[in-house]
Amino acid sequence: MKHLTRRQILAASGGLLGAATLPLRSAFASPQALGNDLKLIFVANYGGWDPTRIFADELWNTAVDMERQAETSTQGDLSWVSHPDRPSVDRFFQAHADRSLIINGILVPSVAHENCLRLVMTGSTSSERADWPSIIGHSRAESYALPHIVIQGPAYPGQAGSAVTRTGSSGQLEGLLSGSIIDWSDARTGRPVSAAEARMDAYLARRLGAVAKGDASASMRERAEYYRVAHDRGRELKDLAHVLDWSGGADLGAQLELATQALSMGISRCAMLSGGYGWDTHTDNDLTQSSNFESLFGHLVDLMTLLQATPGTGGGSLADETLVVVLSEMGRTPQLNATDGKDHWPYTSALMVGPRITGGRVVGDFDAFYYGKRVDRATGELYEDGHDLNVEELGATILMAADIDPGDHLTGVEGIAGLIA
Repeated sequence: MKHLTRRQILAASGGLLGAATLPLRSAFASPQALGNDLKLIFVANYGGWDPTRIFADELWNTAVDMERQAETSTQGDLSWVSHPDRPSVDRFFQAHADRSLIINGILVPSVAHENCLRLVMTGSTSSERADWPSIIGHSRAESYALPHIVIQGPAYPGQAGSAVTRTGSSGQLEGLLSGSIIDWSDARTGRPVSAAEARMDAYLARRLGAVAKGDASASMRERAEYYRVAHDRGRELKDLAHVLDWSGGADLGAQLELATQALSMGISRCAMLSGGYGWDTHTDNDLTQSSNFESLFGHLVDLMTLLQATPGTGGGSLADETLVVVLSEMGRTPQLNATDGKDHWPYTSALMVGPRITGGRVVGDFDAFYYGKRVDRATGELYEDGHDLNVEELGATILMAADIDPGDHLTGVEGIAGLIA
């Protein structure tokens, strides 16, 4: 499939926005002109994965139950746990080890699913705290029609809600863009004919122009500006209504395709995806976790291939501009229970792949009791007198990669500067 840029599609459809249609200012600023244009794809895996099956090599640790046939594999300075039932994991790291960063021993101070999910995405249990992709999308909201698009997975927009859009599990966004959503209502309502819609658009444009030129109050100007931005985004997205399949769906492969196109076309800066819901393995831990990881990494192999083949907005490939963050809300206990499962554990791991990080390494570790070790913020190396690798440090580091000062959103948290390239 050929991936066209947003500008090419709009120009071909006659929908390219010009100054005449924008009464207050031009539509969306060029992302390239705004400095760091790092894009992000988040893949959340619900239920709590077992880091010892991939990320945390605990084969030496007698306090941790590991799988039979598991062994250590290495590529350069990066190591992982390999198993015959997970060939896609080996394929992924053999191809992308130099761009991969494994972070072990991340403290999530809870063992309740919803609390942990909010903590790993925001660093807090407060409903006021926006999640990392919402913050990043909001920081450049003027440059994107949908700054942060949630195809599947969690969203905690907090005060950044204006930058966050869910595509909807039943095609709600596609219905809004095409106008077909009006037919979903039990109350039958006719649509305006195109000529009537054009007259309404012209009237609203004149009203916005009058606000800009007149003596309107500051609050009126602010509301008019909010409307103008929403109107511009709506016009742009309507031109793409039948170009993209906005549904995404539960299949991770379809989610990856939509996210890649949205980022490549400059529609979005961040995308949230879901790697599945079946990671809560209180029974049959080894079989289920292994199957889940094999499926997940098979999709990650496909994602990296897609990113490498897709044009970015800065002239290279999308792989040169996109950081992929793969995480789960918690880990699993070090030992199997009576039903060969593992229960909830407040330490976990995360994977980052892409630019702006010091890839090709494993950061953090677990001690003999399977608690996370401390690291030096300046280097990322283990340091007994350093700082806990907790969810706030993880989030602060992600914000730093996007050139956002963590101090603007977190108190007393600096991030791990040694992980930023």
